[in-house]
Amino acid sequence: MEDSTPLTSAEKKELRGIGQRLKPHVSVGKQGLTLTVFNEIETALLKNGLIKIRFEADRAAIKQYCQEIVSQRQCEYIGGVGKTAIFFRDMAEEASE
Repeated sequence: MEDSTPLTSAEKKELRGIGQRLKPHVSVGKQGLTLTVFNEIETALLKNGLIKIRFEADRAAIKQYCQEIVSQRQCEYIGGVGKTAIFFRDMAEEASE
């Protein structure tokens, strides 16, 4: 996968606005980030590009999970409030405009 340039703060702000209206695509339970959860995240990113994930963990664990998701799935952390976080990855060329 090619490395894209990081999003600007204006682009992140716009994506956060869109992400607020999304329902969570994936829920991460008490077992944390299992292989099944990573596969669900990958599927959601491929299908939607912008996804919301809900976590059942404390603040420190959520921060660690977000870092792991970004490094494992080559996506970008857009923002989060409470126990939800928004991630973005550019859609494949054939799926874009």
